[in-house]
Amino acid sequence: MKRVTTYVTSMMLAAVLSISSIVTANAQSTWYPGKGAELGTYFVYTIRDLEYESGRELEVAIWLGSRDSQGNWIADVSINDAGVVSNGKMVLSSINMQPQSAEPSVSKYRAIVQRTLTWLGDFANSGDPKPLAPSAWGRLAITGGVPVGVGAPASLQVTNEQVTAANTTWNTTIVGFRYAKDSKIWVAENFPLPIKAEVYAFRTEEPIPLQYSFELKRFGRSDNPIELTPGVVEIPKPPLEKFGSTGNVYVLLYWGPQTIMPGQDVQIAAQLYDAGKRPLKETERYTIEVFDGDKSILKQELSNNLQPVTVRFESEGVKKVVVSYIVPFRTGEGETKLIDRTEFNIVVVPEFPVAIMAIVASIMAVMIAVTRGRLGSILNRQF
Repeated sequence: MKRVTTYVTSMMLAAVLSISSIVTANAQSTWYPGKGAELGTYFVYTIRDLEYESGRELEVAIWLGSRDSQGNWIADVSINDAGVVSNGKMVLSSINMQPQSAEPSVSKYRAIVQRTLTWLGDFANSGDPKPLAPSAWGRLAITGGVPVGVGAPASLQVTNEQVTAANTTWNTTIVGFRYAKDSKIWVAENFPLPIKAEVYAFRTEEPIPLQYSFELKRFGRSDNPIELTPGVVEIPKPPLEKFGSTGNVYVLLYWGPQTIMPGQDVQIAAQLYDAGKRPLKETERYTIEVFDGDKSILKQELSNNLQPVTVRFESEGVKKVVVSYIVPFRTGEGETKLIDRTEFNIVVVPEFPVAIMAIVASIMAVMIAVTRGRLGSILNRQF
């Protein structure tokens, strides 16, 4: 009888130890932005954020070069924005990697990094890491308090998924939420930032645009900051079209003449559609504002009937046109109003290309004339 009792006790102890090891293993499967980060590591992402230039793609490189006295990361950041590269430093929080400050050269990108790459830092940090198992991490401050987390508690059917990014296969956990569509952020346990994300706008009417998305393209260690290579600035052609910042309005922007030069009158007009790309009524009103650098040179309210405004730019370069429209938005407390902003970049080209084209045309005309003369002389000699 004693042997039986001893055997049962041993089995129960083994079971307890087994359960304990499982609990410990699960307890270790946690994550927060910044977990596993080390000095000298870098990450390169492509990011699209609907609130910035209506989702224009950015290439973002982050290099963790040093730490300050509070343990925050001093990161060298390089951002390629439509071919123009900006380099500068951002201070990233030691507890959740969210940007605390940024040098002027990259300050306008600080909010983009916070609401995309490090957004999960609103729910998880080094002092409160969250489990990579089905659980709720928190709630969104929108109608109904939609839960954010992993698996069923966040209304997500898939918990784990193998994905490929930066030429690497990752075993990831999906953190996200469900509003009208599943929004997903793929994280790997010991990687400091998410691998990729697809987060949709808070809309219920199709089509529902992506609020933001990003994907890891490169990562590794380096002794020096990563500086991206500038690209060719593309000269856009009308019309340009994109969703606005809320995803409720789709805007087409027209201008003429197509090639804009300094000192030239340019007519600009917009046409607004709803999220289903159906034209809004002509009686709807919107505001168009044109910027030359940081200076607003025109701001006017217009009807949605392709009524143009006339502006003149005194210098070459990239100029900004902003179309704003007030959108009614229903919440649990009633109806509120949001300002939907759609930003477009147009390019004013220098005058010298026209002169060069004229010179080239003259040279070509002379060459053609000479060629014809020689050809005629040869034909006369042969026949």
